[in-house]
Amino acid sequence: MPAIATEPVAAAPFTEAELARLRRDTPAWGAGSHLAHPAHFAHGSASLPPEPVHAQWQAWLEAERTLGTHRAAERHAGALHAVRDSVARLVNAQPHQVALLGSASQAWATAMSAAHAPHVITTHDEYGANALYLLNAARQQRLGFSVIGTRPGATPLTQRLDHALRRVPAGRRPVVSLAAVPTAWGVATPMDGVARCVHAHGGLLFLDASHAVGQGPVDMQALGCDVLVFPTRKWLRGPRGAGVLCLSERALETLGTPDAIDVAGAQWLDAEHLRPWSDARRFEGHEFHPGLRLALGAACDYALAVDPARIARQNALVRQRLAHALHERFGWQPLEAGLPDRSALLTYRLPEAFGDGAAFVRRLADAGVHASFVGPQHARWALEAAGLPGVLRLTPHYLTDDDEIARLVQAIETTNSRVHR
Repeated sequence: MPAIATEPVAAAPFTEAELARLRRDTPAWGAGSHLAHPAHFAHGSASLPPEPVHAQWQAWLEAERTLGTHRAAERHAGALHAVRDSVARLVNAQPHQVALLGSASQAWATAMSAAHAPHVITTHDEYGANALYLLNAARQQRLGFSVIGTRPGATPLTQRLDHALRRVPAGRRPVVSLAAVPTAWGVATPMDGVARCVHAHGGLLFLDASHAVGQGPVDMQALGCDVLVFPTRKWLRGPRGAGVLCLSERALETLGTPDAIDVAGAQWLDAEHLRPWSDARRFEGHEFHPGLRLALGAACDYALAVDPARIARQNALVRQRLAHALHERFGWQPLEAGLPDRSALLTYRLPEAFGDGAAFVRRLADAGVHASFVGPQHARWALEAAGLPGVLRLTPHYLTDDDEIARLVQAIETTNSRVHR
């Protein structure tokens, strides 16, 4: 079982009329002038929100403008409360297990800070922000950690995890941190037996689903993870500045109080005593932007209405078309070629002639094509393990059409001809 269903063949395919409607529903998408509507292959960095997401954001801003912040919050109290319901439906959790924060990285760090004196088993594919948290916390002696590989090999992931879990120092709580889909490699992590292995050692399983939720179905219960985090700005097509933390009942009972608890997370009983909330609210902060939160809920509702399984099926088709086009024209093969459980996140080793990857991506942007270059700041462990300075990351989505793919090929061709002048 991969962390997401990458090719759910039982899902109904989209008709061309449905895709056309979904594209019309997306203000930033278009097949017209590239100056007005760039071809977007950076959905894994920040996707294109649909109109209902913008509508919720704008409704809040208008209410705040005309009523003031407090009265606007009172008017939207029911809708704000319902956001947790929407998140829970999307990932098969319960509303009381959902905490809403500012980003996936903040959600991950907040939960990790409540795992007192842990030993974290992480992987080369750990996201940069999470890795930096571990490095800093280890320097302060608040935790220990070890790094293992997750890429396909002779030893199954569960066997590697079991070996690492047996070596956790006495007195430390084992925590395993995995990426559902890594930031610099598009193969979904195999999850068969992982939760069972971690729990057999008394550990907690953290799953960073930043590149999974919105790209396909994610079922927290089926995966058996204790902590699930994701942002809304990526595949979910929500706003920037909002993130989600979902916690299993086991995590709610096991994790303590996060370092940054405030008046939203606990009751102040008397001068010297507090009582943290027993549910996920203890991980939230008092300050948040209601417009972002309402837009988050709208993004979840929109994805559910479109159907994550159908999205994953369409993404598999788009990925195949994109990979075929680049191979046919340039001979390029994605680093994920030939492997099972490939997602719609494709990575490429850039030819040396193209020079600096970040500069190459800027040249693509000048040609009306959005793409991403992932360097050491965001994936140092993974890149060093693979012997790569960085990767070109192309992340289409179910909206992507053949015209956008053709424009990407043309932009690469144009950039290539300039490099070889």
